[in-house]
Amino acid sequence: MTDGERFVDRLPRKTRFYDRHERRTYELTRAVAARLIDAPDLVRNALSYMERHMKDDPAQSRQYAVWRNLLRRDVEQIVRRLLEDSSDGAFLRETQPVFYVFPLDDRKRILSRVSERH
Repeated sequence: MTDGERFVDRLPRKTRFYDRHERRTYELTRAVAARLIDAPDLVRNALSYMERHMKDDPAQSRQYAVWRNLLRRDVEQIVRRLLEDSSDGAFLRETQPVFYVFPLDDRKRILSRVSERH
C-alpha cells in the first residue's frame, strides 16, 4: 500500500450514492487522489489540462475559477476537498480536470470495486 492509498483510506468514505455513475466516479477519484499524494507534480497535469480545455470556454468559467483556486493549495487539502461527502465534493468530482489517465487494466481493477459493492 502506498502512502497515498493510506492517506485516502484514513479519510471519511462516502457511502451513499445516487447511482452507479456517481459510485464509479468516486472510486476513480479515490485512486486519482492516492496518486496525487504520491506524486504531487500531477497537479501540473491538471493545470495544463485546464489551460487547454477550460480557460477560454465561457460555459466552464465557474469550474475553471474554482479549480484554479483549489490547485494553489497543498495537495492534501486538494485531496480532502475532492473526496469530501458534500455538494462541493460532488461538484469537484464531476468537474475535475485530468490529473492522470489510468492504464486500462488499472481502470478495470478500480472499477471492479464498484461491482463488488452491489
